[in-house]
Amino acid sequence: MSPLPVGVRARLAAVRDRARSPRRPGPRASTSQLALLKRLTMQRRYTEAVELAQRHLTDFPRDEAWLRQAVATCGKAGAVTSQRDAARLLAEFDPAMTAKADQLDGRIRETSPSWRPTVPGEPEQVTPASPAKVLHLLKISLPYRQSGYSVRSKYTVEGQLAAGLEPVVVTALGFPRQIGVSDAAPEETIGGVRYLRLDPGPDYDFDKPADQYLQDYAEAAAEVVRTEAPAIIHVHSGHRGFEAALVGLALGKHFGIPVVYEVRGFFESLWTSDTALAESSEIYRRRRDTENRCMREADAVVTLSESMREEIVQRGVAADRVHVVPNGVDGEAFQPRERSPELVSRLGLRDRFTFGYVSNLDHYREGQELLIEAAVVLRRRGIPATALIVGDGQRRAELESLAEQRQAGDAVIFTGRVPHDEVLDYYALLDVFVIPRIDERAARLVTPLKPFEAMAAGIPLVTSDLPALREITGDGKRGRYFPAGDADGLAEVLAQLHADPAERSAMAQRARDWVVAERQWSANGHRYAELYTSLRRS
Repeated sequence: MSPLPVGVRARLAAVRDRARSPRRPGPRASTSQLALLKRLTMQRRYTEAVELAQRHLTDFPRDEAWLRQAVATCGKAGAVTSQRDAARLLAEFDPAMTAKADQLDGRIRETSPSWRPTVPGEPEQVTPASPAKVLHLLKISLPYRQSGYSVRSKYTVEGQLAAGLEPVVVTALGFPRQIGVSDAAPEETIGGVRYLRLDPGPDYDFDKPADQYLQDYAEAAAEVVRTEAPAIIHVHSGHRGFEAALVGLALGKHFGIPVVYEVRGFFESLWTSDTALAESSEIYRRRRDTENRCMREADAVVTLSESMREEIVQRGVAADRVHVVPNGVDGEAFQPRERSPELVSRLGLRDRFTFGYVSNLDHYREGQELLIEAAVVLRRRGIPATALIVGDGQRRAELESLAEQRQAGDAVIFTGRVPHDEVLDYYALLDVFVIPRIDERAARLVTPLKPFEAMAAGIPLVTSDLPALREITGDGKRGRYFPAGDADGLAEVLAQLHADPAERSAMAQRARDWVVAERQWSANGHRYAELYTSLRRS
């Protein structure tokens, strides 16, 4: 699904110029042509659909119905350039499409090899205020967003502080205003670490094209660099992966400061929930290529696991520049505890075999559908099982709808968001903690945070059979597996564990012993300190 050829693009520009008069008539697609485009799209035959849409953009530049379907088709297929072209033509009829086309232009520019945000003016040399000062660029943070990302960030910077470093956090331009928090202080101290907010004010347009937003972000962050004078700029993965890296690399180049890029996931395939299409589209290739450029240009890359490190090296980053700083857990905070009788009673879990997951409900890759399906299967087998889904997010309504369709009844309980200081009480309700991630690239490679917390809390672990999860559970020593995406397979493993409480207990103890010995957050501060020292010497 390639962009339009140069010759066709020139014809398209000419057509667009001629189409300025809204009353000028033009040829229209036949009913059968439009029906074919719709049918190919519905059947997910995207290569054929996009080729058809591209071929006729210049044939039917004033056919509103055709252009609307072309925008929809190319959007579903991830053909961002053709989608932009169709949206630009459609804007002649629908002015709202101008903003859509501008946003698509921004996505195209930010993933173009020649584009980077810039810091205006001549390059500047900043003398570090201290060799230990590290400026972190984060997309979000506590206390405004509770997630695995924000928890790792908290323990990362606090661990660095304990190791003698001087971390300072800068959150992304507009956070937390963009999520509805308008009264956040420009500077806060959390856990002894200063957090700086880049607030553009109430009139800022967060819907502006992505490249313009990143340019604004770079200019705002440049002022912080001048004031703070860090020795290291440490950027962490953003919503699409590379946003903070693009900004951080621009800052590093302008001020002559080493840049560390912490790759916390591989986000390029997450533009769609269609796993068959996710890695075969134009937008995937653009995002992956941009991610790879950022990793190669950084002075060092940090990632979370050996599986992720192998992937990064295979993408062309020198092995000696890629460092693993794993996810961890606070072994003092996460310890086994007794179930809360009040919670057991309130949720109706007395005498129930309870399994589930504690996480946000935003990402399809987490596969919470399997928890619902497995609960229904176990109930049919006569096992008094309940799936407890703790958390909230964009997919909650979809998951609740599935539970209703399956007539799950009280076999599935959604708690919604729970207060942070009560999370351990919900962990304690679980007889088994399940990580039901689907089989897609990010899930195969990225190690999530929640399994470490469950292991430290003494909860037996069951996961999808994926490499990153096997790395955590020691190929079966510290947890059980089921085939990814297989609800019946999950139900079978859970049925076996339901019948063997002694094995559940032994497996949980092995897991806790390992995670407390090998995966404490407190060890990571020194790992970072050694890396920064090596960069300052090079």
